Amino acid sequence: MKITVLVPTYNESGNIGILLEALRKVSDRFRDVSFNVVVLDDSSPDGTAVLGREVGQRLKSDNYSVTVMVREKKEGLGKAYIYGFKAMMNLEDAPDYVLQMDADLSHNPEYIDQFILAARDGADFVTATRYIDGGATPDWSWYRKVLSRGGNFYAKTILGRELTDYTGGFNMYSTKLLTQIDFDSLYSAGYGFLIDLKHRAAVKSRKIAQVPIVFHDRQHGNSKMPARTIIDSLFLVVKIRLGKNGR
Repeated sequence: MKITVLVPTYNESGNIGILLEALRKVSDRFRDVSFNVVVLDDSSPDGTAVLGREVGQRLKSDNYSVTVMVREKKEGLGKAYIYGFKAMMNLEDAPDYVLQMDADLSHNPEYIDQFILAARDGADFVTATRYIDGGATPDWSWYRKVLSRGGNFYAKTILGRELTDYTGGFNMYSTKLLTQIDFDSLYSAGYGFLIDLKHRAAVKSRKIAQVPIVFHDRQHGNSKMPARTIIDSLFLVVKIRLGKNGR
């Protein structure tokens, strides 16, 4: 199995080395899986790309490598991911699965073990969720918990799929599944990108697996997506349900 891990970054020099070390430990547990971590850096002024290359070179092994791709300007999470997904699908030796995760350590790489086991069991879409038994958000205020849980319940109700966490950014897709998604018509702003992408993947998927996670807030740097963005993005849900966001 070949897995590419896409990690968008902007000013993540305090986290990228820790994350790459943790991902290397995952690869050590799965010697029969090839891991390529692709750091999608939006020209961070803090040297994230340089540090990523240095750490990646030091950690390289028979089944673990790091590639740093620097984009000219900061265009947001959605466009960075779209760029990365397209790049991976266009490779002559494309990976079997593409995993997306944040660089801020809120997505614990140890959960990737469960992603791999789910893929081996036939899942072509594996998604982490904070909202089934075993999932939690211990660092959040009651207001943020209510907003996020309510927003995800709303999205699930309107879109009618089994997903319980539409705004979570820790997911793995088979490359075959990704080829069925029209990335040029995806909504690319804020949490709306994740809602649109995950809904389309759920519609096309043969088998979905949901992995419960405990989500911790970042320890280094600043959050890049304000809570208000959740509210704004939920207006997109009705458009998706009505099929007015393009396909």
